Order: sequence, then structure tokens, then C-alpha cells
Amino acid sequence: MKRILTAVGSALLAALLLIFVKNEYARLLPVSTYGMQAAVAQGETENLFIGSSMFRQGLSIDVLEEELPGTSYILSYNGNQPALMAMELAYMLEQGLQVTNIYIDLYPYTAAAAPWISDTKILLDTDLDFKIRAWRLMAENSGADFSDFFEFFVTANNEQLLTYPINNRLVSSQFRNGGTLLAQEGSTREELYALGMLGSRDGLNEAQVEGYRQLAALAQEYGLNLYFLETPKYERMYADEDYMELYELCLAEIGDIEENWEGKGSFTLICAEDLDFDSSDPGNFQDLIHLSAAGRTEYTRLLCGAVKSER
Repeated sequence: MKRILTAVGSALLAALLLIFVKNEYARLLPVSTYGMQAAVAQGETENLFIGSSMFRQGLSIDVLEEELPGTSYILSYNGNQPALMAMELAYMLEQGLQVTNIYIDLYPYTAAAAPWISDTKILLDTDLDFKIRAWRLMAENSGADFSDFFEFFVTANNEQLLTYPINNRLVSSQFRNGGTLLAQEGSTREELYALGMLGSRDGLNEAQVEGYRQLAALAQEYGLNLYFLETPKYERMYADEDYMELYELCLAEIGDIEENWEGKGSFTLICAEDLDFDSSDPGNFQDLIHLSAAGRTEYTRLLCGAVKSER
């Protein structure tokens, strides 16, 4: 019995050690061309874009590098939310990344969601302290349970780690400086009008609103120029009362933050309606909220023009 207990104890200890190593040191694996560690490894970037799939599908790294002075990097995770963006920015700045201009994704539905990590790639890019703070944020606001805890710390990304050389090479071939190199085709009007709408939400989530405030506080602390960007949505979204209600609430919150802005850098809000972008052209969109390759290129050129005119 003693030998059995010893063997079980040793196996448990080994498992706990592996879990600790994974959660603390997986971030030290050779970086690809995507995610936080790849950005940190560069040491400095003039223009840092932090957002969700709105930025990954909505920003052309080719155009950014062509049009904006200095280097650019797009940090995007599926479903990335303001509360998590604030944590990500703080993490990268604490890791020593030097930034001049920070661009934040203003997507109303992420601001209305309860805090949650949809894209577990974030967990491969961060240390154990980040994960613990992210877990607490989720547990306190989203009712996460033990099964979520087990997936978060134990099982998430195991298949990527086991196939790391192949997976890393694949990711690196699809991105450059965080920007996707894949070209998505546009849609037809019939296809876009056949899609279901995204539905209503119960206002903005307070933890996400606080995330916007924390992002502004970090920009002030580090003397950064802060931009909030709303990428274009298809015309149906702007005619949808649920979307527009959340959109107006976001604009009100950003307006309040701007009124209290005391940073050395600039504060700028650029919405899709501020640009001469055709949100009625279905060829510019994959779906109701994501741009096609053609739409991405056109929007990014217009955005860069607006950014340069502000400076």
C-alpha cells in the first residue's frame, strides 16, 4: 500500500509540475508571427492595434506598413474584449514593449459580453500570473465553474503544444506582424441579407466599461497616443436597433473617457461613418461584421489617411 501511495503521490506531483511549467513557461517557446509574445519579442512598435476578429479581418498589415510611419503590429484574438485588452496591453508594456500609438477595437458586442476568453491562444502567450488574474475576472463576472477551471489551466492548447513545430510553422505562414495574409472573398447582397442578426444584449457590461477606462489609464501612464476604432459593419447592422443601441452606449462611454483625458498623447475616436467607406457594398464583407480582403484593403487605406490627418 505504501508503494502504491508513493507512486500515486509521485504521479500527482509530476502532473502538477507539468501543469505549472505549461502555464508559466509555454510563452517562452519560439514565437510565430502572431500573438503577444511575437509583439514583445520585437521590443518596439510604433503602431500597436489591439482587438478582436474585427481587427484581424478588418486591417491590412500591408497597407499599414505602407501608409503609416514606423512599424505596425496587429494583436487580435477571437472575441477579444475590452477588459482583456487592458490586461494584454498592461502585460506587454510590463514586458518592455515600447509603443507610441495604441489603437483599440470598438466593437459593441464585446463591450456587452461578460468577461470570457474565447481564444485560448492568449493562454499560450502569457505567464501564470496573467492567467490567474484572467481567471478571477471570468469567475467573478461570468460564473465559471470547476470544469472551466480545468480546461483553462490543464487541457487548453495541449494539442497545439504536442504539435508545436508544425502548428507554429503553419501560423507563421498565415500572418506577418500579427496581420493575416489570407484573402477572404466578399459576399453578395442576397447572402448577407439571408444571415441572422446578432440579437439584443442587456446593455454594456461594467467590467468591459472598466476595461476601456483601464486602457485609457495605461495610455496616460505611458504617454501613448490613444485611438478607438470602429471597423465597418454591413448596412444591415447600422439599421439594426439592437446594434445601434449598444453602439451609442459605447460612444457615450468613450466620450466620457475623452472628457477626463489628461494624457500627454492624443485621444482620437474614428468610426466607420467618419470615413468614405461603402458599407452597402456586399463585396466589402464576408458576413455582417467582418470585412473581405477587398474591404479590408479599402478600409485600412481610408483609416491611415484619417490617422495621418489627425497628427
